[in-house]
Amino acid sequence: MTYVIGVDAGGTKSFCLAAELDGTIKGFGKAGPGSFEVVGLQTAKVNILKCVEQAINQGGPAKDEVRQGVFALAGADFYPEDFEMLTQAMEDLHIARRCTVKNDSIAGLRAGIRRPFGVCIIMGSGFNGAGLGKDGTEVRYISEGFLYGDVGGGHTIAREVLHHAFRSWDGRGTKTVLEHRVLEYFRYEDMYELARYLYYNREPHKKIPGLCPICFEAACEGDEVAVEMITRFGVEAGVSANSLIRKLGLEDDEFEVVLAGSVFKGKGPLMIDTVKKTISPVAPKAHVITPRYEPVVGALMLALEEAGIDVSGEIEANLDSTVPNELRR
Repeated sequence: MTYVIGVDAGGTKSFCLAAELDGTIKGFGKAGPGSFEVVGLQTAKVNILKCVEQAINQGGPAKDEVRQGVFALAGADFYPEDFEMLTQAMEDLHIARRCTVKNDSIAGLRAGIRRPFGVCIIMGSGFNGAGLGKDGTEVRYISEGFLYGDVGGGHTIAREVLHHAFRSWDGRGTKTVLEHRVLEYFRYEDMYELARYLYYNREPHKKIPGLCPICFEAACEGDEVAVEMITRFGVEAGVSANSLIRKLGLEDDEFEVVLAGSVFKGKGPLMIDTVKKTISPVAPKAHVITPRYEPVVGALMLALEEAGIDVSGEIEANLDSTVPNELRR
């Protein structure tokens, strides 16, 4: 039996799916971060290998039966030398006969679109965006953070939550419920003591990204500061999508704009509604959607297509019927 695997490896986790060539999924694996920019190349390789081995050990293939692997990797952002380095790193793991490295945004896009072209904006821990044109043209952002033009992502929102909570407390900013929510989150009663705790201890800084959902909850309650933040990041996501749409010449077409990543799962409709309002004047026929599946399913679809298989009809039905529930959106 011959198999393909799809891997989605980002700044917080790595997922892998293994499937037969008829689209039937045989195994699902997960491990820690797989972004070399976050944990270094060696740790990223260890985590990617771990999630792959989990997938292929669940009644699936042996390594020598994996015909094609598509690795959708955070960090495979823009420059050819990065793709060359990461492709070699994946080949060194001896996972599949043929390894293809894609940016993780392409997997997020493929997990959502039903047409062969469209645009994807990802806000997970960081920010990314990519698009596929009707002629197969691929465009994407450098996606290396604020200095390179990026605005958004869960870590950025979380830092702003903490920033505005302290400004609320010390009087420099608008009063916001984020002040109290931050104290509840860290289990402190006083912002001064929280500041001391964060200043003298580096370990609790790892908890800061978990503040992102708090902003969405506060916005749903009408908190002025939280509403402004969610609206601002929603506009930025729409502006980023519009730039990709224009580059691909899709303004007059009907297509999907896929909003992927944990930030777009935040409570309430404000973020996604803002994105829609921002895109509509530029591409009125665009359908702003969230993915059908998690990006790892898109990586698996890409692996099947790289193996020469049309993911439609019975193949698509087999895949859909065997996707683990936790990977459905």
